[in-house]
Amino acid sequence: MDLYWYMMAMVVPAVTVVFFTRMTRNKYVAVILTFIIFGVSIYRGFYPSEWVIFIDSLSIVIGYMLVELYNLDKVEDE
Repeated sequence: MDLYWYMMAMVVPAVTVVFFTRMTRNKYVAVILTFIIFGVSIYRGFYPSEWVIFIDSLSIVIGYMLVELYNLDKVEDE
């Protein structure tokens, strides 16, 4: 069961940042929304250890780097 938490902590925050970036077209709003969602869940006590919180934070940074790398916040007019 512990492996599940670590795997989800590596994937979900980065995907959430990418998803919110595509929806709002603003990478900063996406990171703030992701931090709010995960901050509330940390406050509510849904995390089993501090390592999961650290991996979540690292995954949010990786999601931001993916947005920067692929320019996902740019609007393409066709």
